[in-house]
Amino acid sequence: MKTKFSIVLSACILSSSLFAQTTDDEITKLQKQLAKIQAELKEIRKEREAQAKHNKEVNAELADLNDRADDNEFQAALSKVKFGLEFSNAVSNTNYKLPATSYHANNKWMMELHLNMNADINEKTKFYGRLSMAKNWSQMGWSGDPLELDAGRNTRTSGPILYVDRAYLDYYITPEWIATIGRQPGTDGPGSNLRNNALRQSTYPALAINTLGDAAVITYKPESLQDHKVAIRAAYGKAYQWDEESGKVRDWMSDQEDADANLYYAAVEGELPLGSMGSNLIIFNIAHMTDFSLPIDAGATINPFIGGAGVKNLGDATIANIHFENYNTFGTNFNWFTSLGYYNGSNAETLSVIPQIQKALQFNEEDGYAVHIGGRYDFTKALKVGYEFFWGSRYWYTMSRPNINDPLNIRMTRGIANDFYVIYQLDRYQFLRLSYTNIQNKWGNRGLPLMGAKKEKSRADNVMLMYNVKF
Repeated sequence: MKTKFSIVLSACILSSSLFAQTTDDEITKLQKQLAKIQAELKEIRKEREAQAKHNKEVNAELADLNDRADDNEFQAALSKVKFGLEFSNAVSNTNYKLPATSYHANNKWMMELHLNMNADINEKTKFYGRLSMAKNWSQMGWSGDPLELDAGRNTRTSGPILYVDRAYLDYYITPEWIATIGRQPGTDGPGSNLRNNALRQSTYPALAINTLGDAAVITYKPESLQDHKVAIRAAYGKAYQWDEESGKVRDWMSDQEDADANLYYAAVEGELPLGSMGSNLIIFNIAHMTDFSLPIDAGATINPFIGGAGVKNLGDATIANIHFENYNTFGTNFNWFTSLGYYNGSNAETLSVIPQIQKALQFNEEDGYAVHIGGRYDFTKALKVGYEFFWGSRYWYTMSRPNINDPLNIRMTRGIANDFYVIYQLDRYQFLRLSYTNIQNKWGNRGLPLMGAKKEKSRADNVMLMYNVKF
């Protein structure tokens, strides 16, 4: 029994020793595993700290970008109307030779300012506007009669008055149909671009309409013909009538019967497929004015027989025009245009019961014709040389007015006009233009749609240096 007990005791002691040894190994192993896990956790913490630091930097960048985006959106909201500026100053010498007298108007200075505006109100609605001022440093002009169809830009009696040159809104009913309402872009149209060193400035050809006016317009641009840039327009408007010398405007509440002129206009324009001949524009347009009204002041002696001075209804007038212009002809630096005009007066109103006075003041119920041709060759990007020729028939009349670029209003010539000019581009925004204009009228009463047109030789020469900046 004692021996068995000893054996058992020895076995227990041996088992205990083996267990203790096994436990130490496992503990050591576990300790190593724990140390490894702790090292991995430490590495993970480092990575997490680095990631947190990176995330903080990213969040800061995102916050800065969001602030910038918010600021841009805020500034865009504040700057919904975009502005542009055009400023001109000119000095000229003019010689006049009239039937009864001759005189000089030398060292005459003028300036003009345009503040252009446009805004994309939304995807369907766009606004365009221009505030202008034309100012003579002294007086200059051809005629003493305030019969121009505009207010403000007449170089004879203009002053430091800011006026609305254009303010109209385009509403895209569909991509093909556009409705326009407001003061139309009726000045400096096609036919003015080359001499004014500018892109197209107006919807309407200058030989047909070159004046201020308000209208409602509907334009159709068929999608199938947009390769040829086809646009069809119809418009109804009013001509702005102003007696500049008296400073009075026609009172629309007055009892003057039919003394408010209505203007109806239609046009088709597009680009002809002329291949290598270069980019071009052709416009067919017609304007018809009913109850053509102008301020008439025939003097104290005659006034009692025509119902007093003021705005008078003369009759109706029709002006038709075909305009074509071509740029970079056959790949060259030559650009040119031609414009053909037709005028007819009809339905002359009776201004006086006295036949002699009526005949002297009667609206010209006659046909008139005009041709205007111009070309410019750009020798370099800086140096451009141009020439324009104009011919107007005995009874020619159109809705045009003088301005700083054309103080003699060559489009009203009843005879022949020649114009030579040189443009020097100082940089992208500025240029100088030196021009010489010669007008030889063969018929009297130029710029008047009444009082006939007797044979009369008158002449004017103008030399002008202009500085222009636009941006």
